[in-house]
Amino acid sequence: MTSYFKNKFPVNSPTACQSKWTWSTIWLNEAKSSSCHRVKSWNIDPDNFANFHNLPEKIEDRQRMLQGQWPEEKRGCEYCKKIEDSGGYSDRLHNNNIPGLIPKELYKDKTATIVTPRIIEIFAQNTCNLACIYCNEDLSSKIEAENNRYGRFNERSEKVALYREKVKTYKEKMYSDFLTWLEDNIQGLARLHLLGGETFIQHDLLEKVFDIIERKPNKHLQLNIFSNFNAPSKFFYRYMNQIKNFATSKNIGRFDLTCSVDCWGPEQEYVRSGLNLELLEEYFSYAAEQDESWLWLNVNQTISSMTIKTMPQLIEKIKKYKINRHIGHYFQTVDGFPFQHPQIFDYSLWEKDFEIILNLLKGNNYHADDTFNRMLGIKKMLEANCKQDDTKIAQLHAYLDELDRRRGTYWRSLFPHLIV
Repeated sequence: MTSYFKNKFPVNSPTACQSKWTWSTIWLNEAKSSSCHRVKSWNIDPDNFANFHNLPEKIEDRQRMLQGQWPEEKRGCEYCKKIEDSGGYSDRLHNNNIPGLIPKELYKDKTATIVTPRIIEIFAQNTCNLACIYCNEDLSSKIEAENNRYGRFNERSEKVALYREKVKTYKEKMYSDFLTWLEDNIQGLARLHLLGGETFIQHDLLEKVFDIIERKPNKHLQLNIFSNFNAPSKFFYRYMNQIKNFATSKNIGRFDLTCSVDCWGPEQEYVRSGLNLELLEEYFSYAAEQDESWLWLNVNQTISSMTIKTMPQLIEKIKKYKINRHIGHYFQTVDGFPFQHPQIFDYSLWEKDFEIILNLLKGNNYHADDTFNRMLGIKKMLEANCKQDDTKIAQLHAYLDELDRRRGTYWRSLFPHLIV
């Protein structure tokens, strides 16, 4: 029975998603949690932080899935539902095949809906050295500083808002409560994801998490750090050496280093404002040379109307470095800014791009096939949902014009395809 649970998610339903039972994304700055980073987040009771994984809305979603239903509309699961309805291979289907993530409660009761998390993904602080065009000041201190200088976008134009109104936060208390929870529960986790802002310049977070790892080792833990690969080299290499020591001494089972990059060339440096691709490639080359016994290298990209055209160049870079090793390749369409989504344009604008992209992703091993199938799912979803939306296109233009005003850039020279 134990081996069965280690190898297969036991909830047998056409809509069940392992992430709903195993995964919690936590935004400490907003006092919110969700069951993956793509779905709607819910308020955490500041006086009961430890209940973040079993909020009433999360339990309700699990109950609906047990009955073969999707969660209610506008809760975020539409992302996978649209892909599956289009005949594609979704993240839900991919995640359900990942072994070793079963909450302990499901060993005894396959209908349990109050469960212990196995994957924690934490957005702790907004300290960041980039100002990505699909981000906001809750996750980027650089955007926060930009807003303080130029004013909030909705003060200048009502067409589109750059700034999301902050919810009431409990920043210091939530941060402390998370570290307390991690101290008590790290040995039962399968994965711990640290995200930013930019993780490698969030020194207090890394020092305190590393202290817990040193004192309470978990030889099965997969530590995953997401990074823009542009932190100062003295920090990047110092923390990498420290993590290598954790892995080789079995304080953790393995380390996943995930590079957040969407495409390549000047288009990427526009989308991720402040990014230096030469420095990114230096770090990526270093990571690709490390032994897979301690470091797994991944790429996580956001697909938007600004990134599709130069995604092939990124895939070529990945192929260059994966000759002698596996590199995980994950992606999602842009979230939170509907006017940046490629579906607001006619699919004919992307048709040739996806032919090139899918041709580059073809392979004859499991990982390559999985990546190909998930990208094929994105293609099918866009084919089924793309429709020119002149209102959202006008919002996109207004948004990019404002960014150009702030940053001294000129989007029309980089993205002429957006002028329709």
